[in-house]
Amino acid sequence: MAAAAPILLITGPEELLLHREAQRILARHREQAGGELDVAEVRGPELGEQGLPDLRTASLFGGQRAVVVREAQALPAAAARALAAELDGSPPEALVLLLATSLGRIQTLAKRIKDAGGRIDVAPPREYEEGKWRRLITDELARHERRIDDQGVEALLERAGTNVSAIAEKAAQVAAGAPAGTITAEHVEQLVVGHGSRGSFAVADAMCERQPQLALTRLRGVLADGDEPVMVLGALAYRLRALLAVAARLDAKAVGLRISDGQRRRLQGLRRNFGPGELTAAVRVLADADAEMKGGELPGELILERAVVAIADRDLDVQPRRVVPSVSGAGR
Repeated sequence: MAAAAPILLITGPEELLLHREAQRILARHREQAGGELDVAEVRGPELGEQGLPDLRTASLFGGQRAVVVREAQALPAAAARALAAELDGSPPEALVLLLATSLGRIQTLAKRIKDAGGRIDVAPPREYEEGKWRRLITDELARHERRIDDQGVEALLERAGTNVSAIAEKAAQVAAGAPAGTITAEHVEQLVVGHGSRGSFAVADAMCERQPQLALTRLRGVLADGDEPVMVLGALAYRLRALLAVAARLDAKAVGLRISDGQRRRLQGLRRNFGPGELTAAVRVLADADAEMKGGELPGELILERAVVAIADRDLDVQPRRVVPSVSGAGR
């Protein structure tokens, strides 16, 4: 439905993904036009000076035309009104693609386009949607006509993190440097440096999978990306609370948690990595880390690393603490 609209609005927070979606639409239209498509690209803010391109005149060579407007969220009011007017009456000769990272200044135009069936929302995967992040990597390498195996995808994800631009950059890097054939984890390790941030919940996943080295690697990527240790600690505690809620079959909303069906299945799998008493012990480790961060002298990063490794290392002390009574008053 959206592809038949005279003006398409492609919106989402990641400019690179908007550009990729525009490329897919243009490729489809180019194929439908027999390989000929005259494409003009402009920036939204510039339309205040040069005005809207002529959308009612056919190409000089009789082929189809397309106009791509980048940074459409910054369209001047006059240009936005002119585009809205193009939705009235007969459709324009040219296909118009508006790429916008937000809708604040173009709300009215966006609603008109949506009503006409031309709005396309493009969002990056959520932090926990591992499969979609992996697919993003394979798609990026496919753009370079390269294939990558599962271990290579995981290695590249560790180095790029959940950052769309970093994935595109590092995928291009390994595609250019790896020898012919399928790209492997070894190629990634040889050609791509650094550890990207996959987010605090990716640290929590590795911790709950009881993989200390992976958890530590991801944690260092998150901290290097600028996340505050206390905020990361909060995400880890949230994940453990969710695990406890799933283990106890509690109503998530009743205890202040939002758990989708997909997340619940994921949490049920993680729950099996903890033996009797270990989840409670893990919560205790994070509580101790929180107290130490607020009142101790050690750096928060070190406190967090020790807590994450302690939980992931399958060596948790599940014995309850014994409170030793004070003897200072004995003999009184």
